[in-house]
Amino acid sequence: MKTIKHALFCALAGAALFVAPAQANELTKSDVEQIVRDYLVKNPEILVEMSNALRAKQEGQQAENDKAMIKAHGKELFATKDPEAGNPKGKLTLVEFFDYNCGYCKRAHPLIQQLLAADKDIRYIYKQFPILSQSSAYAARAALAVQLTQPEKYQAFHDALYAHQGPLADEAQIKQIAEGAGVNWSKAEARFKDASIDKALGTNRALAEAMGISGTPAFIIGDQILRGAPRDMASLTGAIEDVRAGRAIQ
Repeated sequence: MKTIKHALFCALAGAALFVAPAQANELTKSDVEQIVRDYLVKNPEILVEMSNALRAKQEGQQAENDKAMIKAHGKELFATKDPEAGNPKGKLTLVEFFDYNCGYCKRAHPLIQQLLAADKDIRYIYKQFPILSQSSAYAARAALAVQLTQPEKYQAFHDALYAHQGPLADEAQIKQIAEGAGVNWSKAEARFKDASIDKALGTNRALAEAMGISGTPAFIIGDQILRGAPRDMASLTGAIEDVRAGRAIQ
């Protein structure tokens, strides 16, 4: 708001000097401030217009920055061995950075399931980004171990972790959820310390930091970033339509 007021002050002050050059030397700072104040009182809508214009400019700049970052990190984002869903040959690729203890991620998950069931031209990549707790880190490691040893069980385990109400309590609970999803726990547990899991988790964290992603969920949709969970199915499909049409996500 201070930035807007400063810009408005400068514009009105310049206008005042331009309109009345003969009186310019007689105007004090207090006089100009009063002119600005009177103008704002009579035309308060100009602040809204300026605020909207500033927001649109900032969002446009952020969108351009996001596109550049996605292009620069395309290999790490898209050409990976992360778990996937949807159509592996889909024309549009979505990438989700998530944490199994993230409530917003859990709320978004049913929307993602609906989207993939309805839209068969989407490739979906899961990026484990455990940032909330130790149980988040353990669940992420367990999920990647399942992907390594029993890839056909990954989706069921992933869905079961998201379906769990509240935060994951401990390792025993994660094991119980895995076995309930049909995972051979002993087989998965034997690969928990696999170097490829350490590499995947480290790469995802470094990638998130490089792209300015500090929370979950975050979605890479084509060449744009959606930070935070979609409000509802309409907003999610709207974002998809925007990207496909070459528009900025609204």
